[in-house]
Amino acid sequence: MTSHFESQDRSAVNRAARLDRVRRLSAGMAAACLAAAVLLTLGMATYWWTTTATNIFRQAGLPIIPSADVGAFVRLGAFSISMIPLGALIYGLLAARRCFQAFSNGRIFSPETIGGLRSFALAVAASALLKPLAGAALCVFLSASASTPTRSLVLKLDSDTLISLLFAGMVAIIAWVLSEATEVADENRQFI
Repeated sequence: MTSHFESQDRSAVNRAARLDRVRRLSAGMAAACLAAAVLLTLGMATYWWTTTATNIFRQAGLPIIPSADVGAFVRLGAFSISMIPLGALIYGLLAARRCFQAFSNGRIFSPETIGGLRSFALAVAASALLKPLAGAALCVFLSASASTPTRSLVLKLDSDTLISLLFAGMVAIIAWVLSEATEVADENRQFI
């Protein structure tokens, strides 16, 4: 028969093993967030410098077929417009990275982790809201650069935008609940 103290020791060892796993996985996630931020930027730059004009117009939803290749100025402008929602998402990934770094350093319920989680949620929401607007601006910009007198405005709202907004809302509420729970725990510690 195990004693109460042996049971507590085993529980403490199990908790330490779980926390060690959280720290290792969090360190990996922090690295993955940074890698994703860098790769997304490089991917966007590669797309705008290497994609043919016809594919650019088609993927933007424009019915116009460009008569010539898209010049460097137009590619740079289109890249800049595209980076607006992606920049918000990258900011969110870097905020998530700070959150995971805090987890990996053992700071589970700290203002830093909660703030990082909240910033991540807000950045994902901002990116989701900016994406259709940037897409519309991109269509106007690209159609203005075409040699035809036709101008187009395409506004796309899809299920990805709605899912991103729902996800961001859930994460923001979780961060809010964690903030409240941390405040209650701090108040309870002061009474002891």
